[in-house]
Amino acid sequence: MTSTFEQLPSKLRVVLSGDLIGGADAMKFAVTMREWLAKDKFDRVEIDAAKVGFVNSSGLGMLIAARQSAQEHGAEFILHSPGEQLKNLLNITKLTEILGAA
Repeated sequence: MTSTFEQLPSKLRVVLSGDLIGGADAMKFAVTMREWLAKDKFDRVEIDAAKVGFVNSSGLGMLIAARQSAQEHGAEFILHSPGEQLKNLLNITKLTEILGAA
């Protein structure tokens, strides 16, 4: 998994690509997300998941933790463009509304 962070006016945009399966990449993502949120005030955190492949329970946990971090810093969390596998997983787990999937 790779993640790129981009600061836009009052918004943090994050593009994820690859498989979300936890591990070292997920830990790096969590640390980087917290660093970005700590250094500036964002009204919104948008995660672009269009290039995400397979997602397991650890990947879902990563997204939930990102949402929690955003909310702790007063930012709205939106998950954009989830692929079919992620959409199905969000529906099965009833996380579509919680993660703000659009």
